[in-house]
Amino acid sequence: DRAKLSNEAAEQTYGTPFDPFTTVTLNAAFVGDNSFSGVTAPLDGFRYRFGIENYMGDFKLGAITADARKYVRMKPITLAARVYSYSRFGRDENRLFQMYAGMGQLIRGYEANSFFRTGTATGSGGFDINQLVGSRVAVANIEVRLPFTGPAKLAQIESKFFFSDLNMFFDVGMAYDSNSKVAFNQTPGVVGTGSGAYLERIPAMSAGISLRVNVLGYFVIEPYYAFPFQRKDLNAGIFGLVFAPGW
Repeated sequence: DRAKLSNEAAEQTYGTPFDPFTTVTLNAAFVGDNSFSGVTAPLDGFRYRFGIENYMGDFKLGAITADARKYVRMKPITLAARVYSYSRFGRDENRLFQMYAGMGQLIRGYEANSFFRTGTATGSGGFDINQLVGSRVAVANIEVRLPFTGPAKLAQIESKFFFSDLNMFFDVGMAYDSNSKVAFNQTPGVVGTGSGAYLERIPAMSAGISLRVNVLGYFVIEPYYAFPFQRKDLNAGIFGLVFAPGW
């Protein structure tokens, strides 16, 4: 059956407003890049981006981006590291759509659909999907990259059609907002008492292995197997898939 709801009824049903809004964004950034790429990801050099944004209109807030990446080539492998932060601040920092830190490009093993696939979006020990939602995101990643198949001068196995990198990774990061209490614990503690109590925000960590594949030069896919350390709803690791080149 289909039923048309008013904006007010939809807000009561789904818990979020459906009124239209207008926003204009101005941004500027200082960017550097001297990296050298392999078949799916950079293998040497560095990249950085430091930016600031200003949102105007029905939403008023600002945002700061800090993104630094370093790649050290130690043939046949590359050691890659990234530190990334995106933070909103101002009157409406928590009203605009919230960000999710569990995306595959940030922290592998915590993708939103995988929580529901296990039958629940909540987990024992207090860590659940809500821990990964906020107006601010901070992430750090380390990878060991091995050109696996591809050109003979670069890869371990020569191939003219199947280009791939084999990676071992460690991801750590968190989402939070201006009202959050950040703690570096294994499980989140409770802050306050009664109806005003809330959980601390703690870092989410994972480690695993992945294979990035360059599909005929059109796009890169990355199947991975990760062990997400904070997820108690899993008895082992979890498979996932990322559609993006290596950072």
